Parts: sequence; structure tokens; C-alpha cells
Amino acid sequence: MQWLSPSYPVGAFSYSHGLEWAISQGDVSNPTQLRDWLADILTHGTGRNDAILLAHAYRAENSAQLVEIAELATAFNPGKERLIETTAQGAAFAKVTRTVWPTDLPDMAYPVAFGVAARQHDLPIEETIAIYLHAFTANLVSAAVRFMPLGQTVGQAVLSSMAEVIDRITKDALLDTLDDLGGCAVRADMASMLHETMNTRIFRT
Repeated sequence: MQWLSPSYPVGAFSYSHGLEWAISQGDVSNPTQLRDWLADILTHGTGRNDAILLAHAYRAENSAQLVEIAELATAFNPGKERLIETTAQGAAFAKVTRTVWPTDLPDMAYPVAFGVAARQHDLPIEETIAIYLHAFTANLVSAAVRFMPLGQTVGQAVLSSMAEVIDRITKDALLDTLDDLGGCAVRADMASMLHETMNTRIFRT
């Protein structure tokens, strides 16, 4: 829980995963649209892929397997900002974690580094995936609360409504293979690419 706390210095607060652009264009302008956007990202986009990558990093039997997983995690980013998002957070997570809990944790994409750290510290895999996805979703809700007239209470209601989706993706990720990686959250991918062209923006992505 400490690793996924907002106070853990990975810089998650500065990333919106393209949501800032989607809000500015009116794609996400109310709680229902936000809920749908988050559910799609979790089910058909980064959420699902991160869960699969985390699970396989956790179970990697040797360094060669881990390198393959880390390379896949890097290659599956659809644009520059998504790449920054996962590599920068992964490097920051690895740096502080190997300092506070001395261990051999190399800089890797965020879900891969998280999976390796969880394995090194004998954390239960199912709960680890679930809280990782919850933190990912909570960060996007926080971004929405800061950028649109949503309100803290409504934001928490949206986050709570994602529990069933997170639970389902977590259970699926425990069974999925690396061949199951993929996605079709096209509008979210476009948003992350178009975000870097915005003249005024609050978030890095």
C-alpha cells in the first residue's frame, strides 16, 4: 500500500494518460462519460495490459524472461507520452524502492518493475494486481477532479464503481498469457498522442 500511496515519489500526479485532452475536447464532460472512459482503458487498454505484464514479471523464472517482458512493456506504448509515463514512473519507483528496501531492482517499465518488486518481497500476486489497478484508476479520477467540474465526492463514487471491473481484470490477468496482450482503446490512444500538441496543459501526458 505504501508503494501505491500518492506520497510515494513516482510522480503519478503529473500524468493524465491523455485524459486532459479528452476533457478539453468534450469527450469526457460528466461522471457517466468518465466512468465509461475509465472502464474502456481498464478493459481494452493500458489497465489490462499492465495487469498481464505485472503478473508475468512477478512469475519470471530467469533474467531472459524478464528482459522479454520488459521489452514488450516498452513496445506496447502507442506514443511518446505513454512511453514517458511508464518508463519515468518505473524508473522512479525502482529508485526509491531499492533505496528504502535494498534489493536488485533495475529500472524498467512501471508494471514490470512493480511485479518484480512484489515477487522480491513475497507479496500476494492477486492483491498486488488489484491494488495496482486501483491506484492507476484513482490517479485518473484525481486528474479528472482537478480538470473538470466533478467534485471530490462524485469522483469517489466513480472510483468505487470501477471495483467490479478491476476485480474482473485482476482475475483474468492471472490466467492470461503474453499472447493475450493487445488493446482497442483507440480514442484513448489518440488522446495520448494529441495531448502533446496542446498549447496549454496541466499534466505531462
